[in-house]
Amino acid sequence: STIGPASYHTGTMCGDIRLAASAIALTLLCSVRAGQLPLSPPPPPYDPSHLEGQVCGPPPNGYLPLPCGSRKVVGVVEEQLDPDSNGPNVCNVITTALVNETVYKYQKWCTYVYDYSRMSYAPLCTLQCLPTSICSSGLRPDTLKAVQCCSGFETRPSGDHDYQTYFYALYYTPVPQPPVGCPIAIGCTLYDCLKRQNLTEFLRLVNISDSTASGPNATTLFSLLNTTDSKITVFAPTNEALASSLQGLVLDPVLARNIVRNHLVVGMVDDTQLGNQGKFTTVGGATLYTTTVTCYNFNPAYSQYIYPGYYNDAQMTTDRFINGARIVLKNTCVLRINACPGYPYLANTRQSGQLQIINSVMMPANETIAQIISNDSRFSILSVALDNLGILNFLNQSYPRTLFVPTDDALIAQLGPRLVDCLTLAVRGPLNNLLLFNLAEGVEYTSSLSRRTYLYTMLLSYTNVYTFPNGTILLGSNKVQIVQPNIPASNGVIHIVNGLAIPPSFNFGKCQQLVPTAPPPTPAKPLSTLLATPVVG
Repeated sequence: STIGPASYHTGTMCGDIRLAASAIALTLLCSVRAGQLPLSPPPPPYDPSHLEGQVCGPPPNGYLPLPCGSRKVVGVVEEQLDPDSNGPNVCNVITTALVNETVYKYQKWCTYVYDYSRMSYAPLCTLQCLPTSICSSGLRPDTLKAVQCCSGFETRPSGDHDYQTYFYALYYTPVPQPPVGCPIAIGCTLYDCLKRQNLTEFLRLVNISDSTASGPNATTLFSLLNTTDSKITVFAPTNEALASSLQGLVLDPVLARNIVRNHLVVGMVDDTQLGNQGKFTTVGGATLYTTTVTCYNFNPAYSQYIYPGYYNDAQMTTDRFINGARIVLKNTCVLRINACPGYPYLANTRQSGQLQIINSVMMPANETIAQIISNDSRFSILSVALDNLGILNFLNQSYPRTLFVPTDDALIAQLGPRLVDCLTLAVRGPLNNLLLFNLAEGVEYTSSLSRRTYLYTMLLSYTNVYTFPNGTILLGSNKVQIVQPNIPASNGVIHIVNGLAIPPSFNFGKCQQLVPTAPPPTPAKPLSTLLATPVVG
């Protein structure tokens, strides 16, 4: 039928159509029903079976392609990080490599699902992009970034960190610890470790000492340090310490050789062997003595009172010294065969040898305490007194001791000439006790003495130690001052003081009436220049 734009028709096979807007759609529908237009067949169900075995792209799940075959490293860049924030020898390592990738293909993957209509399991298979065992022939650049130890260094074992321990471990206040980093150098020889630790000044001394060696059989320090079985421990000063101590000296090969040999100890010595009154022999034949100082640092701001005398935040720290030089980095070398050229595949067999880094240069002496006192005219009064009392012979033996000794002028200024004569000529008992009170066990250079608050003497009693921020050290209740410190001896150390330290309420015996009533002499540095609060260790 024909439908005009404004006409209405009724009685047709398609029913009563009253809206002109539906006329076109009604005409098409009537034509299809009348067979005038063919009906298109429904699309067949999707069959992806033709994709099976075809290579597919990267995994759709977001994972990176799997590397396979060989990985060829083409570049490694190390960016050393700030040691204050990360510890020593920590690097941001960027590794660039060329890698093969696993080929992915569409593969049939089947599983069994439960069909409730059949009350049984039925297979359900799908095509998925899965990895194959085939490696691609092309190489893909791959970059890895990691924060780790710089090459040639490693960190300490977890139980060997220099962490502070706590006096009362059950209740303690956590204290931020400095970063551990990677302080241990890995080397084939001790010479390798010295280079890795950048101890250039010490290596310069080695080169100077070997400059005059000639002949194939000449023994050099380089050959001693550059062997895999040295059985030597190197106590190497830092570059700053060597530069400061040797400033102005003409370093001839003999002097350089003596300095280096006095920093090489026979045997492998780790920090646990550096205890109080330890004794070690150097390659040069000198004797070195060790001292340890343990400090308890109380922080009342965070204290939790437990019971009288104990606090939960008593942080205990231990410093170790050898002939006055403090160990600033302990056990900083590991010698391994597989670090040697030509032995890359051997096990990590540890070799003998160790490196301790110290903060000052050690200058061992050849004379004993007794010989130094006897040969110096400034100590003639006490030298005779020590000899008469038998103490001088004791100070000539190998037992490590620390002597605080005043010059003749300082002794007379402190006690007066009459009391000095009385003590040295008439009454020996009080003088013997006085001298023993100024003689201490062990070797106490000012580096360790300044960290103490008291010192155990040969009189079997303690004397107070007062240390001020400007380096001044006072001893005893009468506060005598060290005016010339750290005179090394082969069996200890001597400190020259401006008077004898006197025990409280000391009895001078028959010489008591000669004790001067005047105040003690003014220290070499006026006390007014010192801060009121001493620094306790």
